Amino acid sequence: MNIPNLHRRDFLYGLGSSLGALAMTDLLAKETAGPLTPRKPMHAPKAKNVIMLFMEGGPSQMDTFDPKPKLDALHKTESKSTRGLETGFKFYVGSPFKSRKVGQAGLEMSDQWQHLPEVADELCNYRGCTAESLNHPEALFHMNTGSRLGADPALGAWVNYGLGSMNQNLPGYVVMTELALPQGGSRNWSNGFLPGHFQGTRLRPTGSPILDLHAPTHKTREHQRAALDELAFLNQRHAAKHPGHADLATRMESYELA
Repeated sequence: MNIPNLHRRDFLYGLGSSLGALAMTDLLAKETAGPLTPRKPMHAPKAKNVIMLFMEGGPSQMDTFDPKPKLDALHKTESKSTRGLETGFKFYVGSPFKSRKVGQAGLEMSDQWQHLPEVADELCNYRGCTAESLNHPEALFHMNTGSRLGADPALGAWVNYGLGSMNQNLPGYVVMTELALPQGGSRNWSNGFLPGHFQGTRLRPTGSPILDLHAPTHKTREHQRAALDELAFLNQRHAAKHPGHADLATRMESYELA
């Protein structure tokens, strides 16, 4: 390539400016992208959504997929274990149901399952989970967050953090509870030490799914918009005085989203 009146220094300067502009464009795009913007995973995903059914108070593992032959052999005998209740007599209680192997893989399953054996080879049953506490709230924290203290991010928060969400106008992690909250409450779907954007949003089973989702009947949309704008102005001024607090920005966005 021969371009007249173009010196090498000018050429390198122009090239550097172009690369700098491209880099700046990329940085600005990342800066303006929301925290829930979808992220490219390391491997091509096969699933688009993650649905976790955590059924507190459901049937025990030995009554469903994890038979305990030793427990059945000790049925109704007294336990000398020092764990659990400190006073009173303790006895071993085996499962009243029989277990069988189903499917080509020989998955062990209670005989109480009538139709589930038909899809046994499509199931993945992991029987390596153990708990560090006998208390129900701590056991729930351990199951949902990996920590029995309930201070770490929940599984849904990690999925939301790692993959993002296809919709920036809706929560990327929602929690559907029954009438009563699980033991330990909202710490079971907490964002932990992750930014507040990744905390689970609870959808109520009755009435409005989210509290204050609809404006009062005596307020018009114009009044609601004016109130949100005024609130945003006050919040932004407060956030400017306290930089580095991601929770403030998260709460501001939650008001606008609602």
